[in-house]
Amino acid sequence: MKADAIRVGQHVRFLDEVGEGTVTAILSETEAMVEDETGFERPHAIASLVPMVDRDEAQSYARHLPSVAAILQQEVDPQRQRAMEKSFKARYQEAATTWSGKGSVEVDLHAHELVDSQAGLDAATILELQLAHFERMLRVAIEQRTPRIVFIHGVGQGTLKHEIWQRVDRYYPECSCRYADPRRFGSGATEINISSSRSGQR
Repeated sequence: MKADAIRVGQHVRFLDEVGEGTVTAILSETEAMVEDETGFERPHAIASLVPMVDRDEAQSYARHLPSVAAILQQEVDPQRQRAMEKSFKARYQEAATTWSGKGSVEVDLHAHELVDSQAGLDAATILELQLAHFERMLRVAIEQRTPRIVFIHGVGQGTLKHEIWQRVDRYYPECSCRYADPRRFGSGATEINISSSRSGQR
């Protein structure tokens, strides 16, 4: 594929590995910088990138998720934005390097587990952070071929759980939701099972 066949900002999937990302820079005729779903940028051979041109495909797994900074931009000062984004990216990197080969993993979505302080964050912003974190962690599990992931969301008003189930149903056809083991989590957690047929090729 030629460099002019892709452009900065374009969603692409990787030909030789599982996952998708967004092109952030064209480095040369043969290489481009791509930001993956965890927010990390890596150089990739342009020949290994496949543009996401199918509307249904782009709407599902490769749809763009807002960054932590974008969610927080009107809520907190830039220094705190950067610190929080760094913290979230560290979680994604750790998951991406430790989940491979695990049969099941757990992710706590409670606000106090995600941010050091909820000061200055309204309920809508916290919900956005929780949902973006949920989807990024789910994508890491899909990429690492982790068959089962439990999201601990609590009971509350049920808004977060409802959004999780709705997004899985709409955007992740290889996944299915059910209530997690009530003996361990009560009614405050959702177990998502990921089909082993996920190959990164559609």
